[in-house]
Amino acid sequence: MLLIKKFFPKNVYEREALLKAFLIFFLTIETLVGVIFLLLVKISVEDKKQSIFLELVNYSYTFKGKDFKVELYKVKNAKEFYKLQEDKNGLFIVIPIPGVKEDALKIIYPKEKFKNDVKEILKSYLTYFGFFTAVNLIISYALALYTISPLRKAINLITEVSRDISHDMNTPITSILINLNILKKRYDESAIKRIEMAVNQLKYLRENLSPLEKKIHMKLEEVNLKEIIEESLNELSQIYRDIKIYTELKNVKVLADKNVVKRIIDNLLSNAFKHNIKNGYVKVITEDRKLIIENTSKPVKDVSKIFEPFYRESERGTGLGLSVVKKLSQELGWKVEANYKDGVFKVVVKFV
Repeated sequence: MLLIKKFFPKNVYEREALLKAFLIFFLTIETLVGVIFLLLVKISVEDKKQSIFLELVNYSYTFKGKDFKVELYKVKNAKEFYKLQEDKNGLFIVIPIPGVKEDALKIIYPKEKFKNDVKEILKSYLTYFGFFTAVNLIISYALALYTISPLRKAINLITEVSRDISHDMNTPITSILINLNILKKRYDESAIKRIEMAVNQLKYLRENLSPLEKKIHMKLEEVNLKEIIEESLNELSQIYRDIKIYTELKNVKVLADKNVVKRIIDNLLSNAFKHNIKNGYVKVITEDRKLIIENTSKPVKDVSKIFEPFYRESERGTGLGLSVVKKLSQELGWKVEANYKDGVFKVVVKFV
């Protein structure tokens, strides 16, 4: 199974690179093979015509055979004799009649029969062409896999580094959280609250650095979206004080893993605040089967790529937040869409 997986792309970048490399190799080879086969077909048709010419000449001596027709022909020029010609009736030669100057015999190889001969030639070569196309598919795919191998190594390296960083961050973050709980009992909680929010941001980064290929094991329960949204907005409003917040929140409940839902909402809201403009706004709306988050934003160059891992349109962020949203939404069976229009970026999450 592991050996088979090596022959298939693991993510969107590998799929795109593999497809482009495959098409380049396949179309190039297929074009060359196609040209060669066309030339071979042309040569074979010409050989068939030459063979028919010899048969016509032989027939003119014996008049034995069923494949040919004979008609009288008005001679225009003596150069027409024993020369292969073609008209609407088929291929033919003209032979002189001894003692007759104006008339000659026209020996015809019927057009329908010649068409059938050409079809047989094409059929024969198409069989070979189909075989070579199948071989070309395999060769092109193998060459494409070989070509993208450096990309695969780079992506694997990024994944391993992300995993290592996430692992290294885990111990100090846990230690800080434990000590924060101790400090809360001894000192002013408002000062410690700011430290706690900073630690939560580190937790958020650590979670997004976890490998996207990892299968999520979920514990399904009834989750109140309003509670999670309000909790996340409360934390972010302390960090982004110049951003206005508008909400239209219903008590929408979904059957899902609470931690997964929280991570989706945290990532979406964090993205809305982080990539906002000065004195902009964030608006959150919950409907019966839908979550809508919109925010003022700088122009988005390519909305179709924002859910791809490591894709960024600015220097801020890791380029993983929205890809994590996409991954987790798929795990829940939800659909997530985004669009940008007139300075407003909007993400819509549709529940099952």
